[in-house]
Parts: sequence; structure tokens; C-alpha cells
Amino acid sequence: MRGAWRRLAAAVLAAALAACGHQPAAPPPAAPAPIAVAPSAPGWSAGEIRALQAQLRAALGASALATSGLAVVDAQGRALFVRRERIPATPASSFKVLVGAAALQTLGPEYRFATTLETLTAPQDGAVHGDVYLVGDGDPTLTRDDLRAGAGAVARAGVRAVSGGVVGDGTAFLAPEINPGWETDDLQYGYAAGTSALSLDQGTVEFHLVPGAIGAPARIVTLPPSSMVRVLGGLITSYATLLQIQRDPLRNDFTFSGRLATGAEQSFWRPVVDLSRYAADVARAMLRSRGVDVQGGARAGIAPVAPFVLWRHRSAPLRAIVPGMMLSSNNHFAEQLLRAVGATRGAASEAGGAAIERAMLAREGVPQAGLRVVDASGLAPGDRIAPLTLAMLLAKTALEPIGPTFVRSLPRVGIEGTVRYHRLTDALGRARAKSGHIEDVNALAGYVETARHGRVAFAFIVNDRRADDGPVDAGIDRALDILARS
Repeated sequence: MRGAWRRLAAAVLAAALAACGHQPAAPPPAAPAPIAVAPSAPGWSAGEIRALQAQLRAALGASALATSGLAVVDAQGRALFVRRERIPATPASSFKVLVGAAALQTLGPEYRFATTLETLTAPQDGAVHGDVYLVGDGDPTLTRDDLRAGAGAVARAGVRAVSGGVVGDGTAFLAPEINPGWETDDLQYGYAAGTSALSLDQGTVEFHLVPGAIGAPARIVTLPPSSMVRVLGGLITSYATLLQIQRDPLRNDFTFSGRLATGAEQSFWRPVVDLSRYAADVARAMLRSRGVDVQGGARAGIAPVAPFVLWRHRSAPLRAIVPGMMLSSNNHFAEQLLRAVGATRGAASEAGGAAIERAMLAREGVPQAGLRVVDASGLAPGDRIAPLTLAMLLAKTALEPIGPTFVRSLPRVGIEGTVRYHRLTDALGRARAKSGHIEDVNALAGYVETARHGRVAFAFIVNDRRADDGPVDAGIDRALDILARS
């Protein structure tokens, strides 16, 4: 499959030339007790449904909830309580439920991404004749420590010289790094890092700041070191931290201004651009630090079709990556996964991934009228999905072979991750969900294990200037507790 991609990438690159003429997330927690995936439980009687609806109307009738999109369905996807359920709304990060389900179903829970260091031919007498290629296929978790281990492996294999340079090959993904649907103001921050088949440290660089004496300049350390990253300006050590880091939109020039508090070192992560060349530059520096004389520079390009592999790194399995995405609401993981899903059908882009998501929904019989997929993470204000679509997707996915893995990927509400601040009683330990928050959006979608009727799935999407008012979260929490008691 890689050979086909490389031939396609070469053709695209040739055509283009002719025409021209956040910080790394913590690992997922140890698996807690799961919500039952396919419970054997009595069905809902008409009287029980009426009673449930009355209670939910009371809990979800205040503030912006009264006019929001709400859907609760049983384990088979049949509606128990709905309001404005078919009206498409902006989901924010609850949208990650869609890409998580699609990735697990399309790639499989045991899928692992691969990153390699390759050459055209085997080294001879400790020398590589030509370039070394750093090749990615979309690993969202690749870190500088992984790459440092690769450089060490090459050195331990006896390679001492490279007559060429280091070429970063990220052509497994062909779409632009930056999603045009994202707000410009977000692009300065790590949560809006670009997407590339060759992405290091989630598309970011770390700036480690070391204060000096009061009034003295602070030291700014770039990690990992790269000749592509330029630090401008500076910081003064003071009694409090108040600083700005501005990146040039077109290059990796970062301007620092302001002050850094004395007494404690701090780190900030900012996105980099030209991700393939950046990763190649970092790899070149790491090889040289291990005593490998790399004579050429770093650039982006396409690796040979039948290479000699110097080093291969495999990611953790997807069943561990998806929970990490859900727990910390990791945008970079989501964006990488959407393109990886699209790559399975030869279209490694947002549009290609979206087509597979739509096919999955159609296969499950989930309505998708009004669905608009601008990205995978929900960062784009232009994303749209109906609450009923989300709720039915959750219910149907839980019944699939990957259901147990998918259900466990969602964090426990009121306990961990971005949903830990919810205040639950009866539902504590019985609810798992993915939250979503951008301006004027408050969403929550997931599962509750009821007392008598097994699992239910729900999606609440509030699009209102009052979305973050206290009554919204309080009403949602009461609704989850009502469901848990049912």
C-alpha cells in the first residue's frame, strides 16, 4: 500500500511543481470498570417512558436547555426523549465521538502507526550513500524521544556517515497542514497544530523558560533543537509571569515579549509549520549528536518505493490512542485519525475521512441530514451534526464488535478528563461521555447505565450565548442522574 501512495504522491508533487513553473497529552488512565455494552435488561414500558420524559422535561427545561437539541435513545437506538433532535448544531469537541467510532471500525483496535528511517540501499562500511528518509504514515503520538531512540538505533547499527541529507516524507497525507475552517486566532496555540503524516510532538515545539535574577533576561530553550525554529525578542525575569509568544504565520519565527516569574521554570508549546521538513531537521540534529556525520541538509520529499529500513517505530495500538484523544479532548489526535481513516480508501484528507464517516452512519441506519464535517476535532465553528445523529451513533457503535473498546474510550463523567467537573450523584461511575466547548457551545454526548433498563445513549447540544451558564450544566447533571435511576 505504501508503494502505491508514494507513486501517487510523486505524481501530485510533479504536477504541483509543473503548475508553479498543547502540548503532548498524558497517557490514557488504567482501564476502570466499564459500562455494560450489551446488557440483558427489560424493555421500557409506555408508562415508564412517559414518567422518564416528564422528569427529563423538568430537568432540561431551564435556561438555554429549553431551546436546545436533546436526544436520549435506548440501547438499540430507539428514541426515549427528544427535543429539536434533528436540527443540526455546532458540536464542538463532542464531534470527536464520530472520528473515534470511524477510526476503530475502519482501522481496527489493534492498528498501529509506523514511522521509519530508510535509505535507498543498505549502508556499506558504516556509510549511507545518499539520503536518509524519515517516513511517517500519520502517527499522532510520535515524540522527540521516539525519534531520538531511532537516531540511537542507527548509530548502534554502525552507521557513521551519510553522504546526503535527511528527507521528511509526509506524503501519506496530501491535504494542507492547516484546516481553512479554523479561526485565525486559534492558530497560535498548540491545540490548533497542523496535520501531517509526519508529525512530531503533536505538531508543536516546546519552549522551556528558565528565569534568572530579578531584572535579568530569562533563558529560552527550544526543545527539541532545530535550525528551523528561530526565537526573537526576549523575556525579563520579574515577580509574575505575563508574556506573549507570537509566531509568524508563514514560518517558525517566534517572538517573545513580557516577563517571567522568578523561582520556577515553565514550558509552553506552540505549533510549527512545514511539519515534514521540521521533523527531518530534528532527526538530522539527533543523528549528528549520536556521531553520525550527515553531510546534507533537511528537506521534505518522497522516499523510494523499495527502501532499506534502518529503524522502524510502531505506535501504541489504536485502542490506546482513542481513549487518550477522548480523555484530554486532543484535537491533534482527532485530525490525524480522520486523515488516516480517509487514507484507507485513497483519500487522506478531511473530505476523504468524512466520506467514510458518512458511509458508516448509513450502514448503521443513523440519520445524517444536515451533517457537515469541516474537521475531526470540532474546533471548526462550521461543523454541524444533529443530536439524534450523535445519540444513535453511540447506541449503534456500542453493539458493534468494537463496542466494548469504544465505550471504554469515553471518560467517566464527574471523575476524569474534560468531564470531571460535572457533579453527579446516582450517575457517578455509571456515565461516560465526551464534552464539547467552544464559544457559545456546550455539548455532552455519551452513555448512562440505568438501574433497570441497561444502557442508554444521549446527546445534548447547546448553541446559545448562555451555553456556559450554571443552569445548563446543572440541568444536564440532573438528567444523567435521572437516567441512572431509571
